[in-house]
Amino acid sequence: MSKLASSTLATRFVNAYNLLDHSLRQQYNFKTNISFSDLIRRTASLNQIIRLYEDELIDLARLRNAIIHSKSEEIIAEPHEKVVKIMEKVARIISTPPLVVDVIKSVKVDTINAESCLKNYVIYSSQVGHSNIPVYKRNLLIGVLQRHYFLETLGHTMSATDGVDDYLTNTSIEQYLRDYPKTDHFIIVSARVTIEEIIELFSNRKLSSVIITDSGTNSGNLIGIITQADIIYLMNIIEGY
Repeated sequence: MSKLASSTLATRFVNAYNLLDHSLRQQYNFKTNISFSDLIRRTASLNQIIRLYEDELIDLARLRNAIIHSKSEEIIAEPHEKVVKIMEKVARIISTPPLVVDVIKSVKVDTINAESCLKNYVIYSSQVGHSNIPVYKRNLLIGVLQRHYFLETLGHTMSATDGVDDYLTNTSIEQYLRDYPKTDHFIIVSARVTIEEIIELFSNRKLSSVIITDSGTNSGNLIGIITQADIIYLMNIIEGY
């Protein structure tokens, strides 16, 4: 039996360290000539999980050098189980990241027809209680009505005309989306999106919803919608992964 295999905690730590190192280099196309610490620093700007554990991982890189003799690769120290679990956890998340579709609740996504009038949207939005409602024209996603932005634009309309009820009744949702072509508040992704990728997407403060379709296109089958309100739940999933 090798000396590396003779220490359970050290073996677990080194295996997790190597898995994380390999996974990050492969995913972000970093060469082997940069150190693990530099790898962590560079990927922290790209990956929410690495950013969350950045300081600890850099400390653990130093610990790895204390555990393994630089020349003989022999184990010369035993890590604490707590730090081993941290390294294993991060390595597991990065190497086999959980998909959002595996953890989101299987509920029907509320959508609205583009040909409906804005008054129907106001009524429907109050009934379902959602701030972000995908808009479909036949089987094509053409936009997402976001309540806060809608009320903002409606306020402008109210200040410019006395006929607000006529506006809501006679203006279709499709026409409204043409008049106010705002698209930076949502994005469409495929069913292969990971929880970490979703969390990273929401670091953009303008984003209010992520639409998940099977193909990641506006013509794909709708699977789900993620909003800012779901981030805490997703972070808890990551924490317990």
